[in-house]
Formats: sequence, structure tokens, C-alpha cells
Amino acid sequence: MPDDQNPPMEGNITIVLVDDHTMMREGTRRLLEEDAELQVIGEAEQGTEAVALCQHLRPRVVVLDIAMKGMNGFGVAQALLANQESKPEILVLTAYDQLAYVRAMLKLGARGYWLKSARGSEIRTAVHEVAAGRSSLAPDVRQRLQEEEEAVPLPDQEPLTVRERAVLHLVVQGLRNIDIAQHLSISVKTVETHLTSIYSKCGVQSRAEAIAFAQRHSLLLEGNSSPLDQRTEHTSGQPPLAEKRL
Repeated sequence: MPDDQNPPMEGNITIVLVDDHTMMREGTRRLLEEDAELQVIGEAEQGTEAVALCQHLRPRVVVLDIAMKGMNGFGVAQALLANQESKPEILVLTAYDQLAYVRAMLKLGARGYWLKSARGSEIRTAVHEVAAGRSSLAPDVRQRLQEEEEAVPLPDQEPLTVRERAVLHLVVQGLRNIDIAQHLSISVKTVETHLTSIYSKCGVQSRAEAIAFAQRHSLLLEGNSSPLDQRTEHTSGQPPLAEKRL
């Protein structure tokens, strides 16, 4: 909702907060507005509401969570950054530290990616950085991205099929085999067959290893399956869990 009692002041960095937890939005607003140059002009708790609000208020920066009901943070970023006339700078503030999510957001055009465990001073600095058009990444996130870039290149392997990529994407999202089967309108046995093929092609032996492989090599960002699929988003605020079985 727009903050009608707090109209934008000239020279301030205007901000819209997007998070499905009221307490998180209230806390973030307080820590941001300790800086007189930062002004929160609106808040949204759902993705579609956030897109409409930002298109109306045209903030300079959107502080965006990932897990929300309906349209998730990836969908919000995609919608806002597709607008050629009034693109805000996006600072992701989330509990998810998976590199696949970081890469997905950066690929969409987000300037910053920080975790909710960050200090208030770090988030304020990050807002200033993205407002100036600069990249702002949490130190741990930046280090892990650099380590991944320096890692051994992906070995030659048989490419995954479109359906195998779809299955792997849903595995990374934390879905069980029965849920994957329902989502793709195939049998559980077929899901298990696809997983066996995925394990073989990726050189892994477990569900957890397959998830790590996908994140390490950014397989979520290629082909037809990506974290932008709204049907498989998480709304619990918890990272996807790996299953021990196929």
C-alpha cells in the first residue's frame, strides 16, 4: 500500500518494500529510515500487489523478498524490469542463500542480493549502492560466486533432455516425486526413471548431490525450466529440502 502520510521528498531515495511478513516490513522500514536520505513510500505483501504499486509510485529502489504467495519475487523482478520506461533498481533481501537463486535474480537484472541476517547498516549501504546503479552483494554471496567461477569447468556430458531439466528444476524446488508426477502429468515411475538418467548424466548418486550440481552449474537458468515458474514457488519461507530417495 502507498504511504499517503509520507509523500516523496525531493532528493531522497524512494523505496518500496515487498515482503509477505508484516513484522519484517516494519523492521526493515525502521532500519532504513534511520538514514534521512532513505524514504519508504509504499509496502506490498504479495507479488501482483507489488507490481501494481511500483508501477504507480515509481520508486527508485525496490527491496524484494523471494517467497510470497501468488507471484513470487522472481516474477515481480521480471515484471518490473521488463518495463522500459520506469525500471526501479532491485535489492533482494531474503532468507534464501542458494547460488541458483542469486544467479537467477542477477540474470533478471537485480542489482543487489543480501540475506535477512545482515546488519541494518549493511542494508542501508546496499540501498545507496543499488540506487547509484552499482552491484551490491553480501560478502559471503560474493565470495561463493567467485569460488564457483574459479571451480573446475563442467565436464563433457550428455545433455539433459527438456523433460529431465523440468524434473531437476522441481527437485531443486523441493517437490516430492509424487508432486513432480502430478505437476508434469506423468507417473511416479517415470519420474524415477528420469531421476536415474539425471544422476547418471550428472555423475551424482543422490537427490542432494543432484540439487548441489544444478546449483553449482546454474542448470536452473538454462533451457525451459527456471525459478520463474510460479507454479512451483515456495511460500513457507524455508529453503527447499532434499529427499534421500529417488
